[in-house]
Amino acid sequence: MYADYKESPKYWKFLEFLMFPVAIAFLIFLFYKHLLQISLPIFSQITQICLFYLAILNIVKIAFHKGNLDYIKKIIVDLTAVIVCFLLSEHPLIFQSYVILRQAVIFSDKLATSQPAVNIFSRFRNHPAKVVLVSFAFIILLGSTFLSLPIASSDGESIGLIDAGFTATSATCVTGLIVLNTGTAFSLFGKIIIFLLLQIGGLGIMTFSTAMIMIFGKQLSLGRQSLLQGVLGESNQASMVYLIKSILLTTFSFEILGAALLFLKFRTILPNIQSAIGYSIFHSVSAFCNAGFCLYSDSFTQFQNNLLVNIVMITLIICGGIGFGVLLDIKNNIFKRKQNRAFSLHSKIVISSTIFLIISGAILIFLFEYKNQFQNLPLKNGLMASVFQSVTTRTAGFNTMNIGKIGYATSLLMIVLMFIGASPGSTGGGIKTTSFAVLILSVWSIIKGREEVEVFNRTISQKVTKKVMSLVAIALTILIVLILVLCLSQKSPFEKIIFEAFSAFGTVGLSMGLTSNLTAIGKTAIILLMYFGRVGPLTIAFALGEKKIKTYYHYPEEDIAIG
Repeated sequence: MYADYKESPKYWKFLEFLMFPVAIAFLIFLFYKHLLQISLPIFSQITQICLFYLAILNIVKIAFHKGNLDYIKKIIVDLTAVIVCFLLSEHPLIFQSYVILRQAVIFSDKLATSQPAVNIFSRFRNHPAKVVLVSFAFIILLGSTFLSLPIASSDGESIGLIDAGFTATSATCVTGLIVLNTGTAFSLFGKIIIFLLLQIGGLGIMTFSTAMIMIFGKQLSLGRQSLLQGVLGESNQASMVYLIKSILLTTFSFEILGAALLFLKFRTILPNIQSAIGYSIFHSVSAFCNAGFCLYSDSFTQFQNNLLVNIVMITLIICGGIGFGVLLDIKNNIFKRKQNRAFSLHSKIVISSTIFLIISGAILIFLFEYKNQFQNLPLKNGLMASVFQSVTTRTAGFNTMNIGKIGYATSLLMIVLMFIGASPGSTGGGIKTTSFAVLILSVWSIIKGREEVEVFNRTISQKVTKKVMSLVAIALTILIVLILVLCLSQKSPFEKIIFEAFSAFGTVGLSMGLTSNLTAIGKTAIILLMYFGRVGPLTIAFALGEKKIKTYYHYPEEDIAIG
């Protein structure tokens, strides 16, 4: 596994290779136990033997390297897993799952260094848009396969390919729309698959897979490095590795802290510690990834008056929705000396537009629902629900108020917020806050009679303005076409169809009750909207477009009448 240490004996490769048949044996055991309902007691003893084997193997390696700290850092995941599995030895499934995951990562890394994979990487090197499209489609397909298995269902029967595909797409695209109750319709296996899809979808498959390779102490292949540089937009390996590590550290720090704080509440309402831990981790990841998946049938309505849960969820959603670049910019500025602090223009636009949308959205929701859902609520609850809904409507999809009973004005406001969405480089969808800001600033510059779009003593380039116009045009075209499909396939009120479509495209997950009544064609249309909304309309356009052709001429300009 750790072949980069040249002084390691060659026979260690053989000792590591022995873990592959063990992983296959564990897979067969899980197949027999959960699909065929046949228990094989001998596997409990085999699990204990393999646990001791992995522990001794790592101890010998540490001794061979004379306690080298750099080497220990490389195998820290193995060491941690062994300790945890010894402490929880009464739950052999934990170690079995770890071994399967461990060997799957190593196997995929081996495949990535093979010649066919190198050829594929080189082909996609200059086409990051295609990488994004293909990687998300692949994960959705894989997730659909797992969720369609009987083991993923709570009743032991397959939920069907359409519902499995819908759930997998919703999880991978961090949307949150559901056709089946996540808390009751899926088994532990199904919930774990959904959880993994949320995390993969939030980080992106390339970042997630690279993270797993780095976590297990492997070196990145040249082909993967080249491909990642295109996807992440980094010009050199050092900055790319730093960015990935920063993304991982930021993500897991927020998710762990969020889970710890949510645990303080969940432990008081759930029957045991294990359930409280599981619920805390699931909802923390779902919130930071702006996924909107919830194990409660009424989302977070029961926590409408709980200050701790509201603050934790709002913070996770905002931090996950402003983008990793902005979070890193904030961190770098905090630790800089006072006189050298300077936020980038991107961060300034994202932060200011996010604050504006949250405050204005909260005020309007409160005013629109004051004589509706908030009429019989204490003022504090109404204000807290307004802020929560303003934050979550743009991309997260949780709710503390009944979305099916909101007024027409609130519905229209939420549609606008869902269309705007989160910020670039985040876990959310929509046209993004920066696009919304540039659009408003462009209109303002026209009103003021200025040719250039200016903000924070900087000028937005014409190239960016054109991209924003193209993005909005493509997004509206996709929405109009698929809304027409929904109108033809669904016998539902028009406002519910519009709301559902914008919720799917913005990867929000709020619904006025239409999702569970969707036909097969309707589900397919929503699946496409979620997919297009997550990968981004411009990504699709760039992936489908031909190579740029440089022209050495241009036609004469002529004005036309508009407006």
